[in-house]
Amino acid sequence: MTVSALLVASATPVAQAEPAGAGPGPAAQVLGTEIRTSDPEELRYLVLRALTDRYGTEHGIEVTPDEIDGYLARMAAVREQDRRERDARLAEIESQLAAPTLADEQRAALSGERDMLSQLQRDLAQTPATPQEAAEEAQARRTVAAAFIRQWKINQALYRDYGGRIIFQQGGPEPLDAYRRFLEAQQRQGAFAIADKELEAAFWRYYKDDAIHSFYPTGSAEEAQAFASPWWLTK
Repeated sequence: MTVSALLVASATPVAQAEPAGAGPGPAAQVLGTEIRTSDPEELRYLVLRALTDRYGTEHGIEVTPDEIDGYLARMAAVREQDRRERDARLAEIESQLAAPTLADEQRAALSGERDMLSQLQRDLAQTPATPQEAAEEAQARRTVAAAFIRQWKINQALYRDYGGRIIFQQGGPEPLDAYRRFLEAQQRQGAFAIADKELEAAFWRYYKDDAIHSFYPTGSAEEAQAFASPWWLTK
């Protein structure tokens, strides 16, 4: 799969809400659209996506070309730093492998690491074959960046509105308590409803089971800065 395909795939929903009348009875509905799934993660994704998207529209949350440029520049800098670190590690491994007294077990481990890093370097160095593919990849990156930035800005606004604790996630900080309070308010207002009670309990577990999350320390500088400004603009 090409880089552009991977980028587009990363922005593609893992499940879809379906029109009324398709298949068995719906497990839930959100903003008048039925959802058919038995997976609480899919359900959580679809409900949260629909409601936060509407929230973003209602609050006029948009992404500018300059914001996309800044995000892409930071990501390019991160990739370059990663490349330099891999190069340095490969040079270190080659130096260690040159030692005549190296144990066979260590040599095997280092050789395996070298092969893995070398393959990764080759994969990441691949470039689009044609100008059209390069343009498509660049547009895919901008599309994914825009979606990511908009969601971060929505999360920032939700945190300001609802407060609460923040958790660590691979894509950046997530306002867990703000999500839960927002969803509880939306449910009370009838924006979504879950017909399957077992599925509903599993849906809420993500927001109510502290044991499955890693939290920013309450009152810490990290917590205070999490939504103060976009992390990709900080050094």
